[in-house]
Amino acid sequence: MFSFWLIAISFILISLFVIIVILLRTYDNDDLEQVDNSERYQQRLIELELDIENGLLSGTEAKKIKKEFQLTLLDEDKDKIQFEKEQLSSNKYKSSSATITAVFLLVLIPVLAFNLYNHLGQPKLIRQASILSEFNNAKNPEEKLVSIEKMLTQLEQRLINEPDDVDGWLMLTNSYSTLERYPEALRAVDNLYRLRGDDPTVLLRYADILSMTNAGIFTGRPTELISEALRLAPDNANGLWFAGLAANQRGEVEVAIKYWQRLVTKLEDGSKAQQQIKKYILIAQQTTKPNQQEALTDAASAEYKIQIHVSLSENFIDDVNADDTVFIYAQAINGPPIPIAIIRKKVSDLPLQVTLDDSSAMMPNNKLSDHKQVKLTARVSKNGNAIPESGDLIVRLSEVQTDTNEIISLNIDEKLP
Repeated sequence: MFSFWLIAISFILISLFVIIVILLRTYDNDDLEQVDNSERYQQRLIELELDIENGLLSGTEAKKIKKEFQLTLLDEDKDKIQFEKEQLSSNKYKSSSATITAVFLLVLIPVLAFNLYNHLGQPKLIRQASILSEFNNAKNPEEKLVSIEKMLTQLEQRLINEPDDVDGWLMLTNSYSTLERYPEALRAVDNLYRLRGDDPTVLLRYADILSMTNAGIFTGRPTELISEALRLAPDNANGLWFAGLAANQRGEVEVAIKYWQRLVTKLEDGSKAQQQIKKYILIAQQTTKPNQQEALTDAASAEYKIQIHVSLSENFIDDVNADDTVFIYAQAINGPPIPIAIIRKKVSDLPLQVTLDDSSAMMPNNKLSDHKQVKLTARVSKNGNAIPESGDLIVRLSEVQTDTNEIISLNIDEKLP
């Protein structure tokens, strides 16, 4: 930021210097074309003497011409004196006027420059660049985390004073989403939607974050947003992708395939993205063939399945209601927090035994059989929110083999602060 302002101020000062030098330059009378009258007089006398010697003029005629020439020179001297007085007066006026103009421009130009930049430029980018520079200069992860928190705090404070700053809300949305802080990302994207609710990109961002706050599920409000985005931009690649995911989660596999087939035509031929979408289409098509799918599911379930016994600690019996939701799910060891496989039950069902396998996968392209190890979680949520919240009861277990034959016990015995 300092370098930017240093360069900007330098350009302004150089411009002011050039303008002021031109305005304050004095006009030198010596630059005016003048003739030295004394030289002309002496030259004319020599010419008269030569004319007399050559008999061209008589002495009387020479005296008469000499007298007339003296009178002419006297008149010219008077005119010259008057001209110089007028010129001196004019120069004084010009000098005074130029000084006033120079002072006026000295104040006006910087003020105009900074005001124009604030209205037409990107002053916010300077503040953001300063924060990002501080983040990049951090030497260790702890310092980087502090820098990120500082950046987000400053950005949130600024948005309180500038609630209609679209770029600011977008940056805050993306930052929280990247940090997987989806409740905060949802609050930010709510404001983004308030300002640009007719923008397909914003609608899809909103749908994406809503799904993230609900374990990656697109049904409900996210589906409505996706439909509106595709109405405004039918060929939007993200819209087609999300629409396919939503349809697949609803069990409408044929609809999902149609969306993804449209998406394939919008992607660059041979690109990695296109190849990946074709893979999803192939997997989805296999699920539409009952005999093949049954065989695939049976084979996968036989080798890749996790049997889980879920119970609730007696210490929390009085803290729950029979209708409270119980989520049992598996997540990737390293990767996005979206569950690979999930089962939803109620507290009234506890204790219970469930099996997570490829049939409980949320996505056809991300099944339990695609992972050697997973993280297991069982959690009680009073409001049915798939994202953990303060007060939820939970138990976690890491590095569980997906091909284990053992029954994994999960006793819910911890309360989230």
